[in-house]
Amino acid sequence: MRNIVCTLLLASLVFNIQAQERNEIGFSLGTSYYMGDYNPNTHFYQPSPAGGVLFRRNLSDFYSIRLSGLYGFVKGNHNRENFYLPGETPAFSKSILEVEAMIEIGFLPFNSEISRYRKFSPYVLTGIGAAIISKDFIPHIPMGIGVKYSPVNRWTIGLEWRLHKTFNDNIDGYSNVTIKPRSIIHNNDWFAYAGFLVSFRLVNKGALCPAYE
Repeated sequence: MRNIVCTLLLASLVFNIQAQERNEIGFSLGTSYYMGDYNPNTHFYQPSPAGGVLFRRNLSDFYSIRLSGLYGFVKGNHNRENFYLPGETPAFSKSILEVEAMIEIGFLPFNSEISRYRKFSPYVLTGIGAAIISKDFIPHIPMGIGVKYSPVNRWTIGLEWRLHKTFNDNIDGYSNVTIKPRSIIHNNDWFAYAGFLVSFRLVNKGALCPAYE
């Protein structure tokens, strides 16, 4: 009788356990930088420290959704020897606090709970986000690439590089001087993040059934 009761109890908890074991929490550390009027095309220009936290929900061995938060800095200065900008400020430095909801799409099946295979995968990601940069609210579209590896069960480490397309042309404090209509696609500033991440797949230990004590 005790075995039957425990079997029914375990069956009722299967969905909840499976759901919880799809979830991961983690952190990331790396560098952030800016691209815009002062830096039109150089990646990793004046990099600054950045770090954040993440929550990942694994939908399958190929797809995951992720919520993440990041805090960092962007900075830059205008070198007049390279090009001229009328009415520019000489330099800027600003903090970034941003949150994002993204989807990860893996190229290989990945599962940190399986010990012999599915332990490595490159991936791409994109989504929506919003940032506060020196008190300005700036929506953006993150897009990036990464690679992840599970050295031991439930643990994942990875490298990631994300670009963030903003809908703002004033991160650097400089707005283009032009009489032509501004282009949302081409005139707005970008910021970027590159770093490593560590995450752990949560475990639902549950209660031990008396029949198996």
